[in-house]
Amino acid sequence: MPNAVVIDLNVDVSEETATPGENLVNGLKNSTIALGQIFDKNEEAKQVVADFDKVIENAKSAYNGTDKVMSVIVGGGDIGFSAPHSGRVWGPMYEIFGWAPALEVADSTSDHKGDEVSVEAIAQSNPDWLFVLDRDAAISGEENAVPAQDVIANAPALQKTTAVSKKQIIYAPADTYTNESIQTYIELFENLANTLVK
Repeated sequence: MPNAVVIDLNVDVSEETATPGENLVNGLKNSTIALGQIFDKNEEAKQVVADFDKVIENAKSAYNGTDKVMSVIVGGGDIGFSAPHSGRVWGPMYEIFGWAPALEVADSTSDHKGDEVSVEAIAQSNPDWLFVLDRDAAISGEENAVPAQDVIANAPALQKTTAVSKKQIIYAPADTYTNESIQTYIELFENLANTLVK
């Protein structure tokens, strides 16, 4: 179909970009507006974007600016390091919200399973907050799936961290891994805003 309109809704959050957070926010907003125009839902799209802006502000002001944040991806019973700045879901949020990373790793990647950083190294960084993406929760029928809550609870090294001992753990919505829509991020950011403010 030579006259078909192709809409590129991809967002660059790779290591190559300088502004993954900005790219994520603008990409989600632009695709929402574009879809609103296509489906003749302009007002609804504008409202969703306004809601998105509001929860970003709320989550930003809920963070105290100093607490150390660790983000991880749990899958197949393993805990993988989700590097600050680049990559899917957590990475760009360090830029969006100004989070202080508990751990910076040289040559980290935006790999969807998380980087090979030992659970001991994660524990030694003693994060104040642990942000978790449960990869298996979104993929039904994953054979060796263990709920992320159980994996975290059964990792001895993590139990002494501030995040675990104070129960300062936030889980992304269950379908985040397969559904990174603006609605998913609104839900996640609302949770961040409500939880971090305590």
